[in-house]
Amino acid sequence: MTKPTSDQPEKAKPGRPPVYTEQERCQRLLRAAEEVFTSTGYGAATMEEIAKSAGMSKKTLYAIYPDKEHLFAAMVGGLGDSPWENDTTQAEDAGVELRRRLHAMVQFIMTSRQVRLTRLLISEAERTPKLARDFHDRVISKARRYLGEAVERARDEGVGPRIDDIDQMTATLLGAALARNHLGALFGRTPKATKKQLEDQVDTALRLLGY
Repeated sequence: MTKPTSDQPEKAKPGRPPVYTEQERCQRLLRAAEEVFTSTGYGAATMEEIAKSAGMSKKTLYAIYPDKEHLFAAMVGGLGDSPWENDTTQAEDAGVELRRRLHAMVQFIMTSRQVRLTRLLISEAERTPKLARDFHDRVISKARRYLGEAVERARDEGVGPRIDDIDQMTATLLGAALARNHLGALFGRTPKATKKQLEDQVDTALRLLGY
């Protein structure tokens, strides 16, 4: 019989729960938290319900995340699927790189998961403003830096309009690229945009803003 490695959960003995690595436990808890938070809301969600959804004890949950606030913050920034967390490529042409990053961001923001999280944060922002601040620090700030680097590079290499305010152009580009697709998704008023539709909107935004 092959001895379990650190990358494989040890097969549980009858009547005992499976043994996970620390990373596996964290991922299971974060995904369970996402499911519970988005289905019941932050205020109504309980640590007990999240632990049960993950198939773990409350003791295990509290050993990793001391309270619901820390768990939510970890969930927002801890699943590691955002383009700015995983992107190690760089196009030679500044214009191509700007389009690539803008498109990656739009695709990410428009995923079903991100739409659900955005709805949740909007609904909870007034009651728990710290959640919104954490989301800004963990996600929005990083996203703007990721796109802003490409905007700044394009300006420095003479691609697109002459601009002084990198942050303003970054926000304007992203807003134009998301356009009505994002609002429609948040309110569930329009069918989910296809990849081609999102690409077309990105190209339209770049063209309208002089790229």
